[in-house]
Amino acid sequence: MIRALVIMALLVGTARAETTDRDLVYAGLALTPPMYLLGVGMHEGSHALAAKLVGGTVMSVRIFPPGIDPKVGRFRFGWTYVRGLRTRTQKQLFYVAPKITNAVLLGGFAALVFTDAWPTNRYGQLALTVFATGMWVDFSKDVLLFHKGNDVVKLFHGWCMTGWRQVPARLVYAGAIVGLGAIVARGFQRTFDDPEIAASARQLVLPVVATTF
Repeated sequence: MIRALVIMALLVGTARAETTDRDLVYAGLALTPPMYLLGVGMHEGSHALAAKLVGGTVMSVRIFPPGIDPKVGRFRFGWTYVRGLRTRTQKQLFYVAPKITNAVLLGGFAALVFTDAWPTNRYGQLALTVFATGMWVDFSKDVLLFHKGNDVVKLFHGWCMTGWRQVPARLVYAGAIVGLGAIVARGFQRTFDDPEIAASARQLVLPVVATTF
């Protein structure tokens, strides 16, 4: 799926078709289902890959359809079951893997959006920006979550951070969210030249991509 996204961006990057802002909004909505599946796949795939890299065994990966995770009794859009993670470091890498993936891909997006490598075709710009928005949402969604089944909470507990001890770490996390959000905002700015149009588009596109992976 990642390869298909890259190829699509490269192909449309050289096109010169005129596109209206309304066309872009509708295209953004149409991109939501495949981007959602891509996002869930990358999130759970990151967990699975991290487990394999540290010597664990992947028992199962659930990407679609979403449902109630039988182990925690909570609704989730996907989950990954592994075994063989014995050390604290192995578990921490497993929990943090999707955040690393999000940050790396958003770094790549920044390299495009802040340079002349940005596609000239607006559909290509939109595809990249919607994808980056999904990555940012997945990176950000845990900052205010505190239930014990949450990956970030498990990560903090592994670092012996409980209660108020999590505050400094969550502040650093929030700062990273703001910084990465500025990158995504720049993508919207370059895709929609008019700031008012950009704000209107975000109101339509963000709610449908802002799902919890």
